[in-house]
Amino acid sequence: MHSGLTTPDRVAPTSHYMKYELQMRACLFVALVASGLAGCTLTTTQQTAKSASNCLQDVKSSQEGQIVYAKLWASDATDIEAKLTDPNSLTPAERDALAQVRSDLISCRQMIISDSSRSAAWEFHYWLDYFNRSDAIFNKLVSGELPVGLANKLTIESNGKFQVDVLRGHPDAVPVDDVQQQQAAEALVQASAQTPAPEPQSRLTAMNCRWVANTLSCTMPSQH
Repeated sequence: MHSGLTTPDRVAPTSHYMKYELQMRACLFVALVASGLAGCTLTTTQQTAKSASNCLQDVKSSQEGQIVYAKLWASDATDIEAKLTDPNSLTPAERDALAQVRSDLISCRQMIISDSSRSAAWEFHYWLDYFNRSDAIFNKLVSGELPVGLANKLTIESNGKFQVDVLRGHPDAVPVDDVQQQQAAEALVQASAQTPAPEPQSRLTAMNCRWVANTLSCTMPSQH
């Protein structure tokens, strides 16, 4: 994690502007987390926010999106503990759907990045870190290296890391509802850790993964 955060000097916004900015942040943060592997920056431009939100929702509701988010963490009412204990990797058809979803979501990402020079530039490197982590999860999912449950736990961990990084220097940058949603997700992760592993335990289920900076390092237990 980053040890600190600095912000360029700028004119203090009015209370009305700050309220508006937080509303735009809330809209796009929820959309981003729901996209899971999307990776988008925040903007305070209303039209950009609306366009990006619509883009992300269109991808999520597409045929491929419905296939993907039936398994992967979506940060909505479809998220249940079973998503965190799924010991299987994605099927070939699901991997194909994920590849299409990610391709579509990159368009949503670029829609926001193109406006980043005019809004919240201090956040940009935190979002780049998030993008890198999202891509690391995607690469291992699409190659069949990660079980679904572990990928979802890593996604939640990545979302939490982003919040910690941003909130460290800007306590109001993430809406309270989003913080609470993240806390609920982390509580589900803790609960899933108490669920007995399938027997016999597969090599995928036994995989151990951790973040080294923004690189995903995964190891298998020694075979005896």
